Amino acid sequence: MCIKNEMADLMNNNVFLAFCTYATIVVLKMMFMAPLTGYYRMTRKAFSNWEDTAIRQKDPEKRKKMLQTHPDVERVRRCHQNDLENIVPFVVIGLLYALTGPDLSTALLHFRVFVGSRFIHTVSYVLALPQPSREVVHMIDSEVFLAFSTYATIVVLKMMLMSFMTSYFRMTKKAFSNPEDTNLSAKASEDRKKLVRVDPDVERVRRCHLNDLENIVPFVVIGLLYALTGPDLSTALLHFRVFVGSRFVHTVAYVMAVPQPTRALAFAVGLFTTFSMAYRVLTTSLFL
Repeated sequence: MCIKNEMADLMNNNVFLAFCTYATIVVLKMMFMAPLTGYYRMTRKAFSNWEDTAIRQKDPEKRKKMLQTHPDVERVRRCHQNDLENIVPFVVIGLLYALTGPDLSTALLHFRVFVGSRFIHTVSYVLALPQPSREVVHMIDSEVFLAFSTYATIVVLKMMLMSFMTSYFRMTKKAFSNPEDTNLSAKASEDRKKLVRVDPDVERVRRCHLNDLENIVPFVVIGLLYALTGPDLSTALLHFRVFVGSRFVHTVAYVMAVPQPTRALAFAVGLFTTFSMAYRVLTTSLFL
């Protein structure tokens, strides 16, 4: 009975549910590497097992030639191995981390950064993007990369500021989610119980923070890849400035409850900017 109660508590734990979601995404991504390897073997006609060559050829002599290694196949296999070396520890340690009861926003940041890092690692590995260790001097001298670093820092700091804004609203509205937090505003037990409540203004700021996480993290990942493709400086600055501006407009419109479509337009502009950079990355570096 105790185990059933603990399981029920887990299923009501938002941090645990978030871990389950992101762990599933990253494990499915890891599993996808096997079909990707198979695709590369088929298109490059490079197999490691004799029986596999029968899929593409019947002539024994030609089949022997297919028993070969290919650099593209080996690259995908190394990428798959790297996933195994990193994602399995994440699942184990992430589960233990979720059980320690961390703050939801902090946990989401950890999970999203890890999942994003694995996707960017795979893209950079499969597309053979330049290593920072080899290109660091070039990147530092690149005005596009310096511009990206500047605007990415601004927008990430803006996202981090939302945590302090949420705390400010909780204090001023006296609306807390954890009983121990009420010690700051009341001493009597009955008064403290009344402070554990939901406030619409606090929830509005929290939703705004969540929207930042959903949009800024992809911008940082895709923006870095975009900067590595060597775009024109004026075009890159336009992308970075429009995105950063759209996020500030979105936050002001959300927190101050400005009538629609201001917030929707700001969200759409930022999303379109990220998709525009992603299109540049795919059309410049895609190699399948």
